[in-house]
Amino acid sequence: MSKALSMAVFFLTAIIIVFPALIGRGCKMPAGALPNPDQRSSQVDSGAEIKTRVFRSDLGEVITLPLDEYLVGVVAAEMPASFDLEALKAQAVVARTYTVRRLTAFGGQGCERHPGADICSDFAHCQAWEPKEKSLGKWPADKAQGYLRKIRRAVQETSGLIIVSGGQPVDAVFHAHCGGHTENSEDVWSAASPYLRGVRCPYCKDSRWRETKHEFSGAQFAGALLPYISALPVSAAGRPLLDGAQRTATGRVRFLRVGGEQVSGREFRAALEMPSTKFSWRLDGDTVTFTTRGFGHGVGLCQHGADGQARAGKSYREIIHFYYTGVEIVPISGLAAYK
Repeated sequence: MSKALSMAVFFLTAIIIVFPALIGRGCKMPAGALPNPDQRSSQVDSGAEIKTRVFRSDLGEVITLPLDEYLVGVVAAEMPASFDLEALKAQAVVARTYTVRRLTAFGGQGCERHPGADICSDFAHCQAWEPKEKSLGKWPADKAQGYLRKIRRAVQETSGLIIVSGGQPVDAVFHAHCGGHTENSEDVWSAASPYLRGVRCPYCKDSRWRETKHEFSGAQFAGALLPYISALPVSAAGRPLLDGAQRTATGRVRFLRVGGEQVSGREFRAALEMPSTKFSWRLDGDTVTFTTRGFGHGVGLCQHGADGQARAGKSYREIIHFYYTGVEIVPISGLAAYK
């Protein structure tokens, strides 16, 4: 083989074999640049990646949904879709926090009533949830699709965000209408939470739940209260026997005496199916008329107040910080220390 031919073969070999290898080495990521699969990735911040096991109370079975898809059904069931977008965003973050606190994947205890589920759709126990078909069916036909898109936007634009205190998800309770002032947690339940402090709320004053009236005859009153006390709670003339109300600083009834026996405000409200324990009464013959203010237990987020704040120009973050004292809004991936 001639010298010229040998040189040609040498250079051809370099071009075909050696040069591509060098290029390949130059394109490789440096050591340590590849993500560690054991580390939390940004996918943890996406509600589309986190699975939620939901016990459907209407069907009696557990279904599995991506967290954000589940939250669309929660926001649709828990807050009017006509509310301002920022209020819906606040509700989405609150509902996400409430859920993550219970997810077994993040150290939560799940739903104690339904083994195998993280949460249930019974609003009296966890939080309400409804399938898309039910949501679309309850809204006006000409607004239904727009409402659904609005709620999806609220969930997507807050995806992965939760409320924490001391590095852990808060117990993000909420209610419909506070009646002008939210309540300290220990004045409704037994435990005091540093972030569940009562605040004056003038933002829900335009709601129909600001004040409602409920009238009962002596017989209706007695029939409703008998399961809670041993004696008939009316006089011989049929007049309801009520006195001795003990109230919180904001006016909610803790206890009162009915027919000489003590009944909690929560039991009394449940017996008469009234919207709030923030009530007063007036007797007129054998008829008693209750005037109530607000709807719900009064702790945490006031939904109608959130809407009022949003319409006044407040952001969802400002709304959350107003109702939950001293909290932070962080990505779910910040829960590395949550056990």
